[in-house]
Amino acid sequence: MDSDYDDIKPDDKCKDIVKIFKEDQIKSIQDDDPESASDEPDIKPPIQRVTNWDILVLLVSIFSHIIDVAFDLNLAYRYYQSDRIEYFLLTVVFILFPAFVNTGLSIRMYMFDTEQASVSVMAVKKWTVRIFVLLFQLAPIMRYCDSLDYALKSRRAERIQDRLSQQRYYDLMLKEDSDVALLRVFECFLEAAPQQILQVAIVLVEKGRGSTFQLLHQFGSICSSLLSMAWSMASYHRSIRLSQKDKTNLTWPGTAMQFLWHFMVTVSRILSISAVASVFPVWTGIACAVHWFAMTCWLFIWEDTQFSLINDKSTTTGERLANITLCAILGLVYIFTYLTPSDGSTRNRYLVYYPVCFVENAAAIMIWAHTADPILQKSIYFKPFLISGIVPFLVGIIFMVLYYKYFHPETSRKVGISSYSQREPIAEAGTQTDDCYIGKEMNKDIVPEL
Repeated sequence: MDSDYDDIKPDDKCKDIVKIFKEDQIKSIQDDDPESASDEPDIKPPIQRVTNWDILVLLVSIFSHIIDVAFDLNLAYRYYQSDRIEYFLLTVVFILFPAFVNTGLSIRMYMFDTEQASVSVMAVKKWTVRIFVLLFQLAPIMRYCDSLDYALKSRRAERIQDRLSQQRYYDLMLKEDSDVALLRVFECFLEAAPQQILQVAIVLVEKGRGSTFQLLHQFGSICSSLLSMAWSMASYHRSIRLSQKDKTNLTWPGTAMQFLWHFMVTVSRILSISAVASVFPVWTGIACAVHWFAMTCWLFIWEDTQFSLINDKSTTTGERLANITLCAILGLVYIFTYLTPSDGSTRNRYLVYYPVCFVENAAAIMIWAHTADPILQKSIYFKPFLISGIVPFLVGIIFMVLYYKYFHPETSRKVGISSYSQREPIAEAGTQTDDCYIGKEMNKDIVPEL
């Protein structure tokens, strides 16, 4: 029987940052192989199984992503047809840039899998299909299909009572799911967020002069993308915890708290930036660039990220450039939301990031309130828009506090919410470590070689 783990030969000394963490991931799965482990355990570990819900979620994710891409392309076409060339160009840029980023990262993942022989012969033969899909900027689709393929294989192995293959394919499904969750986060905050800023700014500039159908289309696109971005963050954290066997899984109440936390913060962030962009688009772009540069420097210099090894003298120039590239990409995401870059307490990081964002939001809303067109200032949605630029941010912070106080996996075990057994020491409330940090997932798969 062919295996997805045959002939794994990790190098003894790897200079590529990806390889260090990729080998750890492969080893953690290999350690579960009864043929390579000792016969010491007397109790057979439980076999995890793929449910119908898992398969349904994957199918919905595939079709929803295709629909999302189709709507973006349709929007660009509408701008082109109506001779709004500047809107058309901005829309195309916001579509292509994150698509190229995700394609590059996904190709790097596949290349490393092939180098380390951690994929099956069948998977290598799918390179023709993968190249075709990647050329059309549909990297997440390929990942979703791979995850679905492993899920179906795990189900088939379960039917024939092949427990070893069932568990192996289940682990591979989780890995692919965590990979695509990360790609989806990047896509949402590099494509959907700028698109929504553009759409809201257009609505404010046109002062509602568009047709009712156009306004409904714009507001529908804005709301769906906001929900998608919040869910991408919540599902990313959940999928990463599921793929780490030494971490307690998030409960559904915890996932809901994370969803509300990120949704509220994202709503406030996008609306406040859109408001000031409708009046001062150039200065708004400059302010976002300054924020991006500051966040990139923070990540690369001060954060103890495992993909930022600036003090490691053995790090090559290419690896340092790869680190800078990843910090720069993550810095763009930081314009809209915060992703934990490395393991450890998040309290001090939040005490820096969120106050900065709140001040920026408040300043943007105040500038817009004093410089907006008089027609807008007299409209019925002027005051609600002012409130929505600040209040949702504070509500999101409340949800964040509730999450860490009562619904974080470590806290929930302490107060009896979670039914999972204790596997590690419980941190004090408010100082929990966020184990779903992006540095681990980046290093595990996607650091490109420049």
